[in-house]
Amino acid sequence: MDARPCVVITGAGGLMGSAVAATLAAEGYDLVLNDRREGSLLPVAKDAREAGARVATVTADISTVEGAQALTAAAHEQWAAVAGLVHVAGGIKGPVKNPVWSITPAEWARTMAVNADSIFHCVQAVLPDMMARRRGRIVAIGSTSWAGSPDHAHYAAAKAALVSFIRSVATQVGPYDVTANVIAPGGTVTFAADLPGFPTAAEWATRNPLGRPNSPEDIAGAVRFLLGPDARNISGQVLTVAGGLNPCL
Repeated sequence: MDARPCVVITGAGGLMGSAVAATLAAEGYDLVLNDRREGSLLPVAKDAREAGARVATVTADISTVEGAQALTAAAHEQWAAVAGLVHVAGGIKGPVKNPVWSITPAEWARTMAVNADSIFHCVQAVLPDMMARRRGRIVAIGSTSWAGSPDHAHYAAAKAALVSFIRSVATQVGPYDVTANVIAPGGTVTFAADLPGFPTAAEWATRNPLGRPNSPEDIAGAVRFLLGPDARNISGQVLTVAGGLNPCL
């Protein structure tokens, strides 16, 4: 990576995205922060700047081509090409416990848009910079649900699409020294905060061998590793961060 590489972070206004932003700002990265909610980016950007990062913010819906392209445009306008993409944006649309016979077409379509369409558009937007410079890092936040879920099949299907897409990307961009990997969190405290009805942190602590849920910083630490030099030969992988819990039904 460059001396001051520019990294795009989608979904930066949430608890997980803001933890990633804080971690990378402390590591010396310049940041393009994205979220659909303009107000959510203001404190994240302020903290990152105070940590020494140069920051651009982009309020856009990255499930559209135009929204994703706005991220690279902001990087080019501010200072440099994009060296890294951390795709945090995503989520369950509709009730947490939503059996397949209850999922509406609108819930299915929106879940696919925010979890699968968005990574496709963002990867397409950043790859020209990375391929031209023959280096880059792509990290997509998935979920252990990619292996299947008894509660939300539409979300599981979208995250499975994300995993397959990133693995396919990795095989194609490897010759350009670009890596692409997925982090698959299990129970993370952000879920309990964001999704009423989802297990609490205490409940997650009883579900995995290590006896504790993920914090946002656990995910941010995994992102830092995959962006760094120690992960230069890791690509096309799914790194599960779930307290020892393996993805399964």
